[in-house]
Amino acid sequence: MNTAGLWPIALEALQALGRHYGPEMARAAAELNLPEWYGWLLPTLVLDPEPVSAARLRVRSPYTSARLYNERLANAASQGLLALVAGTENEYRLTEWGKRAAERVIGAAYMKMATLQPLPPTELERLADLLLRLVKSCLIAPEPPGKECINLSRRTDPGDHAAVVIRIDQYLSDLSAYRDDAHLAAWQPYQIDGHSWEAFTLLWRGEASTLDDLCQRLGRRGYSRDEYRQALEDLIQRGWVAEEAGEYRVTPPGKEIRQTAEETTDRYFYTPWSCLNQEETEDLRTLLIRLRDAL
Repeated sequence: MNTAGLWPIALEALQALGRHYGPEMARAAAELNLPEWYGWLLPTLVLDPEPVSAARLRVRSPYTSARLYNERLANAASQGLLALVAGTENEYRLTEWGKRAAERVIGAAYMKMATLQPLPPTELERLADLLLRLVKSCLIAPEPPGKECINLSRRTDPGDHAAVVIRIDQYLSDLSAYRDDAHLAAWQPYQIDGHSWEAFTLLWRGEASTLDDLCQRLGRRGYSRDEYRQALEDLIQRGWVAEEAGEYRVTPPGKEIRQTAEETTDRYFYTPWSCLNQEETEDLRTLLIRLRDAL
């Protein structure tokens, strides 16, 4: 069964959806004067009533520094969105105001998606059904990978009665989370820091070749220039990267390591897709392409 290449199409469809409702979420956040809400507010709502911390957020995104997350959580607490858990230094829970704010941001996305009709209703329902079957198959797939990311994503399921486009967005987001589960399971056995792995990936993809490149591309992650310099030194010590006159390139052993991780990610991720037969797989491909293009 040919599932190769399906995820990139699905991801493009999810991103196309996001371009419709993302601005509405940003507008709602701006109206509420939410500070740097992206990356912590909605995950905190998902975790509620469990506390949130930098360590908890880094389970799915180990590429962002704990320092940056701690700063954002502390800033949110100073504005009354979070409250420090008694007896801890950096664990928080949403306040009632924070919960209402998060729900309003999500509500803005739902309101926008409820107005979208990119395909005929019967085709949207068919797509939603196929995606939900995939999600359920991922949930019962053997480990690795684990299910940390997809299980958290499932907490935001709006239910069977939600508008079909909202359900499709949920299921695509669930699959994106499981893709994260698969990739984490593929590279974490190498015992390497997340920001070092991300830097290694950019070098492997040819999207960076110098320390300046990495700092420019990854500045949003909250790591210092010196920390990325140390990451490059670690990669050199491992024999995965070589340096010459300030230019960094992935060595043949490094290419083999990174390619193996990519193939392992695909193997973990696509294994559950065997729940669909050939005809259903082709239907999924066609509907995802049509959805992406219509959006």
